[in-house]
Amino acid sequence: MIAIVIAVAATAAVMDLVVVPALQPARSADFTVHLMTFDVGYDRSNYNPQWEVKAGQLIVVTMNNSGTMAHEFLLFSGDRGTILATVRYALALAESHNPGYQNDEAIGNATVDEYTGYHDSWANLSRVGCPDSCVDHDVDPGNTFLFWFVVNTPGTYFFACHQVDRTDWKVHQDKGMWGTLIVDA
Repeated sequence: MIAIVIAVAATAAVMDLVVVPALQPARSADFTVHLMTFDVGYDRSNYNPQWEVKAGQLIVVTMNNSGTMAHEFLLFSGDRGTILATVRYALALAESHNPGYQNDEAIGNATVDEYTGYHDSWANLSRVGCPDSCVDHDVDPGNTFLFWFVVNTPGTYFFACHQVDRTDWKVHQDKGMWGTLIVDA
């Protein structure tokens, strides 16, 4: 009886270690990356990451926020300069409607809320995959977030953080927090 139990256990161990992994699909074709955020940048100062993937490839991102402010990963298909100009305009418009935003926390909060409303509703600032599954992820200070997405259309995309730094009232992309995603056929 003991010999049968040992034989079954040995067979089960071999099945788990050899056969089962062989039957599971290989995930080595995924593009896996760790993205560190800090105040203000991706990975390190004055650095704009560039990732190259194939159309349809699963992109898996572990984003760690080591900064003191919330940061985000927004994926855009438009021109980086044009989108930054629109974001600057949205922030300036919100600031113009909220005099005293720099010196009063409540007014500052209202300004950021108004800016966020513009940012999230303007069609020329729509993120890749919207409205169904936007590539738009926020990570609070000290947290890590794992997300994944697929881009099926070849082209050059960019990702950025559009959070507002209230020390100088600039969005993080304006301070260099962006990167490029190149999707090949």
